[in-house]
Amino acid sequence: MRHRMGRTLAAAGLATLVFVTAPAADAASPTSEGRAEWRGWLSDRTDGLRDGAERAIILGGALLYQNRHMVAGLTLGCLAGGAMGATGAVAAGAATGGAALPATGPAAALGCALGAAAGGALGRPLDQPME
Repeated sequence: MRHRMGRTLAAAGLATLVFVTAPAADAASPTSEGRAEWRGWLSDRTDGLRDGAERAIILGGALLYQNRHMVAGLTLGCLAGGAMGATGAVAAGAATGGAALPATGPAAALGCALGAAAGGALGRPLDQPME
């Protein structure tokens, strides 16, 4: 089963690589007479990408700054809830001789979700004090 999944993922990755690189290779190719045009096109593309990345970083930072308490509450709540869920499942597994150990993953995920919801609910009022 594991080998079939690996082959499927490898085939999907190869197909994605072929489909992504084919248009880039066909878009423009440097020829001996058009090297200056190629360099100009490439520098225009990189300038546009750099400007877009800078804009995304600034806007993302502003959004994160406005919601910093909620993000911190989500993160800490997920960590605490996941740890409590996993600890409870491992304790149940020890008490049952390992029969309850397969429930460790779902218990940690449920604890993370519940902890994140509680942490986000506690942090949200700190971000919006005037509401």
